[in-house]
Amino acid sequence: MRKSLIFLSVCLLAACSKESKLEESYYQAEVQRDHQSQYQFAQQLVELGETSWQQRAQQHKAAIDKVIQSQAHLTQKELITAFNLAAEAKQLDNSMAADTILKQILSDDALQKLVKSTHTLLDKHSALISQGQRLLNEAPIEWNIIELNEFLFQLNSLIQNSEKAIALTPWQHKDQAYHLITLNTQYIEQLKLLQQQLLNRVKTATCDALCAGLKANLKDAQKNIKLFDEVAVESMMTFPFEQQLKKSKEWLELNNNIRITLEEVDEVLGEHYRAYYKSLLRAVRGPKHDQQYWQFAAEDVARVCNVEQAIDIKFTPIALSPNLEIFLEHYEQLAFLR
Repeated sequence: MRKSLIFLSVCLLAACSKESKLEESYYQAEVQRDHQSQYQFAQQLVELGETSWQQRAQQHKAAIDKVIQSQAHLTQKELITAFNLAAEAKQLDNSMAADTILKQILSDDALQKLVKSTHTLLDKHSALISQGQRLLNEAPIEWNIIELNEFLFQLNSLIQNSEKAIALTPWQHKDQAYHLITLNTQYIEQLKLLQQQLLNRVKTATCDALCAGLKANLKDAQKNIKLFDEVAVESMMTFPFEQQLKKSKEWLELNNNIRITLEEVDEVLGEHYRAYYKSLLRAVRGPKHDQQYWQFAAEDVARVCNVEQAIDIKFTPIALSPNLEIFLEHYEQLAFLR
């Protein structure tokens, strides 16, 4: 009996010693962030009857599987899914294996710029749309010029910076990261549409306010020039053109302000608006103040009066896929690994 007790004690001591060594090995692997070894030691402890280690073993196994899946997606250039799986693995056991994949994706310069652009669009898009719609609901002649300048500057800067980020991306339609490009493009298209609505709104309001007078002056000038020389017609038409100029003062100031702002922030839009404003100014002032009036009169009045009507468009929120939403959240949280 005594020998049996001694034998049993020796076995218990040996088992305890084995468990202690496994636990010590596990914690060493934890310091090294080696989840493969952590899983093996935790699983061995479970097999020895240490059920308290069951959850840890399962977590490490799940993390290992996610890293394997992540690596497979990375090989297929499915960066978003690969990143999400590696991030999930990191949350489970903070392994070096997960960090290796995350760092590789985070170090992609083109992806960095695109993600930054996406976050900027997400942050600013709704506020700009709301501000633009508020302006559209007001009469353009009542717009605050300083606010309008700041709004156009922010809108154009965001559009241009976002387009630059997209232009630097190497991905094609088949690559998963292209979903980010598609998302950015949707935001940019809405902002451009808002911008065009604002400009059309101004041109439409200008036309409503001035075009009847511009057309009447043009008609009288064209009729009189058939009967009299230019000098005589200029003198005859001085009063109606001066009256039109007084009526147009605020509209000229508004459109000239927009022209100046657009020329500073957008070369193409600035050029188009400069041509529009030039026609407006020449049509309003008449031949006494602008010798080119006779050459371009009909063309100028047509440009000012035949504007595209501003259409009331409802902007609907742009939905993010769950995979993309999770990616953007994880990418922001784990940027410190870069």
